Amino acid sequence: MAAMAMVTLTSASCGGTGQETKVWQASVRSDDPVATVAPTWINGLRVVRDSGKEQSCVWSTTYPQVPGAQPLTDELRRLVEERRAGFLEWARESGCGESDVKAPELNIGFGFLAASGDVIGVRFTVYQLGGAGDGKSTTSRWYDGAKGQVVPALSLINPPAMSRFEALTGKALADIDAQARLTDTRTLDDLAFTRSGDLVVTFDEGEVAAGAVGQVHAVLPRAEVEPLLSDFGRRAQAQVMRPVGRLALPGYTADGSVDCRRVKCVALTFDDGPSPFTDRLLKYLAAYHAHATFFVVGQNVVMHPGVVRRAMRAGHEIGNHSWSHRDLTTLPPAVVRADLLRTDRAILKATGVAPTLVRPPYGAVNRIVRRQSPHPLVLWDVDTLDWLYRNSAHVTRAAVRPARPGSIILFHDIRPTTVQAIPQVLKRLSKRGFHFVTVSQLYGGEVPARAIRGPHP
Repeated sequence: MAAMAMVTLTSASCGGTGQETKVWQASVRSDDPVATVAPTWINGLRVVRDSGKEQSCVWSTTYPQVPGAQPLTDELRRLVEERRAGFLEWARESGCGESDVKAPELNIGFGFLAASGDVIGVRFTVYQLGGAGDGKSTTSRWYDGAKGQVVPALSLINPPAMSRFEALTGKALADIDAQARLTDTRTLDDLAFTRSGDLVVTFDEGEVAAGAVGQVHAVLPRAEVEPLLSDFGRRAQAQVMRPVGRLALPGYTADGSVDCRRVKCVALTFDDGPSPFTDRLLKYLAAYHAHATFFVVGQNVVMHPGVVRRAMRAGHEIGNHSWSHRDLTTLPPAVVRADLLRTDRAILKATGVAPTLVRPPYGAVNRIVRRQSPHPLVLWDVDTLDWLYRNSAHVTRAAVRPARPGSIILFHDIRPTTVQAIPQVLKRLSKRGFHFVTVSQLYGGEVPARAIRGPHP
């Protein structure tokens, strides 16, 4: 029996929507399109958006940050940065704006193919006008939450069945058009399911047919392809056809927050601000979807309330670091209490949220400070000594080398050399598998009266 398949040929211009130009079909099993979802149930899901202009060449990119799937976020970021770098290199060499034709443009968007149970699928759609990648292209990545691994599209197919899958795809193409054929398995980089379980194999323009016809979408019927699926492929198919409507990823709670008893966490903490350098620090943290805790000085909050408000709205935690950074152990009980409550009020006025943590200046604590503090006292187990060694490379080493799961790392965002070190700190700790959380998140919302190092696996 001949394989049943449908191939739709579409064309699209850069930055626009695909327009169907012609449809050939050998035998149609299902007219369902590729299944996509808008996973509003993923608490903490963020979309990273960026755009720019190189002379007259413009670009815009987006990719998702999924809580509990850091390897997937890292891979999606890599794909976006790699494609953008290639476009900009070409654009600079070609001389943007020196031609009478429309200036080159790059647009990268994404859609979720699945986001259910321990399976996530993401498809990138790239529109590029100008350069070697001119036109529309797509690629998909899948995430196996049970293993914590990003897997390519072909991982949906059982390796021993790969030859049969290639033959099925090739036969479908040959049945449609003698010139449409599978000649390179590297073009099999976009596989997804329809809602009814059929497998859609998407080829970019020119990969299996003349470039003028646009993309090719081959829909292989469920009955034909199901015996060829890998274990992960069957799980992915099931989550597309019968989604449970929630993620079940190891190390994350039902509300999408981090469970630091099951995954490696560190709490980055910044003292003495806000400062003129804090906004730049917020951008660095956002690039890694990192949450931090800022222990702010009350009189600085009054001077820069907008900075504190932006930090809080970005998901960071704001803690009390006294009104003017006096050593609280030298003060009478009533003065200690008044100092901390005054700072609480300043933070509440700036952010609309009352703080729940205190870091005493210099880490100085005695019986009076413990009794007069309205909140748990947070110290640290990793001291970067960035106030003494004002060198970014030194700060990076001092933060990264001793960091352990549950560490609370002390920085000062009033030092420009400290802020300059943060991108490398985030990069190196991310590679070691750490998640960046607030102090309260580190303790699951129940911070002890005196905190030095948090829970860990």
